[in-house]
Amino acid sequence: MNSRCAMEICSEIRMKRWEMMELAKMYGLGHEYTLRQSEQLDKLINEYLILQHHSSEVRNKREEMVVIVQQPFNDDITF
Repeated sequence: MNSRCAMEICSEIRMKRWEMMELAKMYGLGHEYTLRQSEQLDKLINEYLILQHHSSEVRNKREEMVVIVQQPFNDDITF
């Protein structure tokens, strides 16, 4: 699967949904054309959900990171 942005996939989902509804109007819900379009729509929705899940995991990992900054040693520190 190539890397695509969420907006691009959403646009494809909208178009595929519209095409499926048009096919359903012309041929009916159980027709092979409509069902094939529905399967393609499902694949796009799954791709979108996987992308969103991955984005969420990356965001969470970034928030969990601990950054250690090296500071110069200072002789004036007293304990």
